Amino acid sequence: MRTLATTTAALAILGTVSGPGTALAAPAMPTPLDTLTACPAQTRADPPVLLIHGTNATVETSLGPVRQALLDDGRCVYGLDYDSSGSVATSVTYFAAAAERIAALNTVDAVDLVGKSQGALIARAASLEFTGRQANPIRSVVAVSGPQYGVDPAGIPVAPLAALVPPGTSALTDVVAGSPYLTTLNRGPVVAPGVRYTMIASRDDRIVTPYTSAFIDAPGVTNIVLQDGCPQDHAGHLAESTDPRTVDLVLHALDPDRHPTIRCTLNEDRK
Repeated sequence: MRTLATTTAALAILGTVSGPGTALAAPAMPTPLDTLTACPAQTRADPPVLLIHGTNATVETSLGPVRQALLDDGRCVYGLDYDSSGSVATSVTYFAAAAERIAALNTVDAVDLVGKSQGALIARAASLEFTGRQANPIRSVVAVSGPQYGVDPAGIPVAPLAALVPPGTSALTDVVAGSPYLTTLNRGPVVAPGVRYTMIASRDDRIVTPYTSAFIDAPGVTNIVLQDGCPQDHAGHLAESTDPRTVDLVLHALDPDRHPTIRCTLNEDRK
């Protein structure tokens, strides 16, 4: 059984508990969508990629190596700021509009979304915003350790957890297993027709627990366990952001022809 101290430590990692050494960053202001510009002409051979960072993080800390690898490939990459402490529903609406804006700016049919942690949940939920419409501006979703079915860091129900979460961090109650937001989101179809989904998770994830909550059982979804084929890679939730195998799995999901090789390296960083 996990102790209250363990619970507090897990929430502190998530950026949800105030106290010495665990202060929350100031909420980010969402990047105004009218400030976005079209991709450089030389990057338009492939769909643009929209990166969505995790809670209390940035694109650099969540997906920095992925962004650099995509830029090295000559891809056009957008990384937008948003208030990751606000409601997930608000963030989903924002990123759905961002995907539409990016597609329109570049006169393309679709964009690819890559999300980490809360950003991975937002990416899937944003793809569902276009269900029932003639065209979905999202081609593929790559989700790294997203709480698709919620997290249960200490086996405590939603109400007591909410009491531990400081004001202004409604996102963290939204991503708890059994929350009203997730119950509504997962009540209907959990994926959008025609969108390709890749869900990546680590057995050593100590934040999105159980790690299988990052997976979706539905047509068009590929679920990948980081340790399958590479048992020596023990990257945890935070370490996945820079883990070479995780980076390669993301790139392979977006473009398997260009990235057929997926590295297997020792990683003992279980944070």
